[in-house]
Amino acid sequence: MKTYRINKNAARLAQGTGFAPELIYNISLVRFQGRYGRCIAAWTPGMKRPRYIYKARTPEEYDKAMERIRQEAERFRRHDEAQEKAAAAFRESLRVGDIFYVSWGWEQTNIDFYQLVAIRGSAVDLRQLDQRTTEDGFMCGKTVPLPDVFKGKTHTHRLSKNYIRIDSRHIAWKWDGKPLYCSWYA
Repeated sequence: MKTYRINKNAARLAQGTGFAPELIYNISLVRFQGRYGRCIAAWTPGMKRPRYIYKARTPEEYDKAMERIRQEAERFRRHDEAQEKAAAAFRESLRVGDIFYVSWGWEQTNIDFYQLVAIRGSAVDLRQLDQRTTEDGFMCGKTVPLPDVFKGKTHTHRLSKNYIRIDSRHIAWKWDGKPLYCSWYA
C-alpha cells in the first residue's frame, strides 16, 4: 500500500493559519476560520493549489464538505488497491518464454518483440526477437515474432505496474498472440 505525506503547500498554508494540516488517506487538508465561516482547503498529491476549497457557513455545509472529502479519499484508496492487485497479478502471470512488444515510430508504426528469458525479483531479462512481416497494403502489414530467434544481447529491465519499461520512451506490453499492425516509410 502506498504511503502519503502532507502536501508541502498544505503545510505552508497551515503554518500561516495556525491550524495543523491533516491527512485523510492521500488528501492533505487544512481547516481554518475564514471571514464568513469555516473553510477547508484540500490538496491531492503533487498539486500546488488546492483541489477542493469549501466555505461552510453552517455546520451542515461543513459536514457535507467533510463527507465529500472522505468519499474522495475512499475512491483514491480503492483505485490504489485495484492498481496494486493488477500489478501483483501481472507479476504472477510472468513466465519465462513470454513475449512482449513495443510499438513506436513517427509517421510509421514500428514493432519490436522481446522474449522473457529470466525473472529476478522486480527485474526481468529480455532479449529482442526477430520477426516475420507480411505486407498487406501500401507500406503496411502485419508482423509476428519468431520465438527463440534472438537478435542481440540480453538486457535487464525493471517491472512496472502492468508493463516493462524498456527505456525512457518505450514500454513493453504482453503480446496476446495476434499479428500486430506495422508500417514503414521509404
